[in-house]
Amino acid sequence: FSMKLIVASLLVNFVLSLRTSPWCKDKDSKACASWASSGECHKNPGFMKGHCMWSCDTCDGLDASEQRLGSERVVLNTKFGKITLAFFPEVAPRTARHILKLFQLGCYDTNHFFRVDAGFVAQIQTVVGGQRVIPDSCDHAEAVLTVPLEASKVRHTRGVLSMGRGESLDSGSSSFSLLLGDAPHLDEGYTVFGRVLDGDDALRKMESVPTKKQGIFVMPTERIEIIDTQVLHVETDKLPF
Repeated sequence: FSMKLIVASLLVNFVLSLRTSPWCKDKDSKACASWASSGECHKNPGFMKGHCMWSCDTCDGLDASEQRLGSERVVLNTKFGKITLAFFPEVAPRTARHILKLFQLGCYDTNHFFRVDAGFVAQIQTVVGGQRVIPDSCDHAEAVLTVPLEASKVRHTRGVLSMGRGESLDSGSSSFSLLLGDAPHLDEGYTVFGRVLDGDDALRKMESVPTKKQGIFVMPTERIEIIDTQVLHVETDKLPF
């Protein structure tokens, strides 16, 4: 009996600690309190989970900035500037390993962002069909391999790297998105495998490019190419980021 009380107490303290985390807050405290009291947390969970996290008590997600990074950094060179990525080997080991290998093979050089939906995602095209020039080093057999969904509690927030997929949960291959805003409706349904460490200025410039609607996608009217990429190996305990 005493053990049950201890476990219950620890659970309560854990939940309370989540609700007092700096990222656990409502985007509009007055409106969220009103909406929550009228039952919107259950009626409209997709919107409320991200917009009214504190009022709806949905602070059980993990923040991307708190996840351990691997020892590699990938730098994307674009006409808008450089974007530096890092991966989460503990959160999504198979996906992080797969995407890193494709970068090491040069498979994203001359690829492009085929989708730029301001406030939502900037998505890189699949390797097969996305590259303008195919380097000899890029193994398309590796690029078409699929990885299973690695669902986690890490939230989809701006700067997160999220694996693209088809209808099948386990159909991720080489297309992935850089989040341009919070997208709680993607949580646990898409694999979070890393985050942007540097280059948000480049992403904001990308968001200002004129776009067109094509089916469900918002696409830039000009080609936003990844000129080249670089994989750096670093000592994580000596990094400034």
